[in-house]
Amino acid sequence: MKSLISRKDIEVPYPSEDDRRADDQRIKDSVGLEGLDIPLSLLRRIHNQLRLNKNDIVCFIGRNDKGYKIIDVNNEESYSFGLDLGTTNLVAVLYDNTAHESVLEIKTENPQITFGSDILTRMHRAMGSGAEEVYRSIIEGINDLIKKACNNAGVNKENVHAMAVAGNTAMSHFFLGLDIGTIPVAPFVPVIRKPGFFSASELKIDVNPEALVYVFPNAGSYVGGDIIAGIIASGMSESDELSVLIDVGTNAEIVVGNRDWLLVGAGAAGPALEEGISMIGKRAGKGIIYDVEIKRGIIDCRTFDNAQPQGICGSGMVSLIYEMHRAGMIGDDGMLNPEQEGVVTSNGYLEFALSCGSGDTLRIKQDEIDNFLKSKAAMFTLLLVLLRSVGLQFSDIHKVYIAGALGNGINVKKAAGIGMLPEWTQDTIVPTGNASLKGARMLLADDSLPEKIDSITDKITYKHMHDDPEFMREFMGAVFIPHTNPELLKV
Repeated sequence: MKSLISRKDIEVPYPSEDDRRADDQRIKDSVGLEGLDIPLSLLRRIHNQLRLNKNDIVCFIGRNDKGYKIIDVNNEESYSFGLDLGTTNLVAVLYDNTAHESVLEIKTENPQITFGSDILTRMHRAMGSGAEEVYRSIIEGINDLIKKACNNAGVNKENVHAMAVAGNTAMSHFFLGLDIGTIPVAPFVPVIRKPGFFSASELKIDVNPEALVYVFPNAGSYVGGDIIAGIIASGMSESDELSVLIDVGTNAEIVVGNRDWLLVGAGAAGPALEEGISMIGKRAGKGIIYDVEIKRGIIDCRTFDNAQPQGICGSGMVSLIYEMHRAGMIGDDGMLNPEQEGVVTSNGYLEFALSCGSGDTLRIKQDEIDNFLKSKAAMFTLLLVLLRSVGLQFSDIHKVYIAGALGNGINVKKAAGIGMLPEWTQDTIVPTGNASLKGARMLLADDSLPEKIDSITDKITYKHMHDDPEFMREFMGAVFIPHTNPELLKV
């Protein structure tokens, strides 16, 4: 296994009466790789060096879909970036191509959020008068992130020789400057499915202009490169066993399959398990509640770093709704019970006052609970209908990979208790963290992955769920806690 960018030290023979090969041919023959491209800027540099009778050359060579390309010469350092091109955040890892290790990870808010917190709002803006601003902002945001990461690591941006970028279909199109107008409307067709490799200069990415930029493919308008990267990170496409990959954000995206076949479905989940769920909803971090326990009216909140509660993340919401239901604070229909302690009326609407024993009381409104229940219903129903469509049951699944912060903190018993997941055991669940970033990082370390990714993408069957009649029928029952038909949850 070789990295996407590798170093090769060569000695280029001097021309003579017996060797009249041109410089480029002597360089290619010395490197010994078929299909080697030498950019004009580098050919000039090497030629000038040879004129000075210096024929020992250090080459950093990248492998792309056309063969090989010399990215840089006479340098001792080489780095790459893996990038999770998220709707909410941009997360990058800086990778040392010579030491074969990650240097640092860095995150920033996606600047497109100023045009709308959800991807659909941004797409509508880009389809109107604000297109140039929406497109420009993502490149500016990425370049700012690169600059900050390089400064923090003491790395020259010119020594960044590759990037691997994974994002949903719309974000990948924004990144490439491609029209997104056909993605959100029937028949939901993107401009490109397998973007592949580009040079940094043509995308206006502020690193070495010859750097390779690989963009992960998509499997449909609502199943993008982040899911393909997640499949790679989970390893499910290498296994004979049947597995499931779950990624829940604005959409719920689920993959089921093994090395022989993969079926992917997507359905709207709303801002379910992200910050959009409620006023107190936050991404995992210091002071964020990840677990709740209610016993005899006493509420025990567990926060990251045991800090003062500042909000609640996705796994914390799962736990809270489960505990509130178990304590009778909300009924099977998810409605708050005004007779229960902690349930208060504010401006004519019911709320639950989550008091964790100190600090300000956190409040969650009835409509926020309703939104959460719709989101958990979307996730379960998508899973149920997807498996049914290929004649599978929950008991047929060997492993369940859950991407994102939700997977790291989720209590499987509580998730099943509210009907978000079937009654799988805890050891069935495999948290994968930021699977999109992990997949991008893996590609930097393995130059054979682009071919494997193409093969995986070709295996995928995409099932569109947004107007699926069975999905709509089953969804209504799944909004209840745990479900109007709890037998469906059994494994």
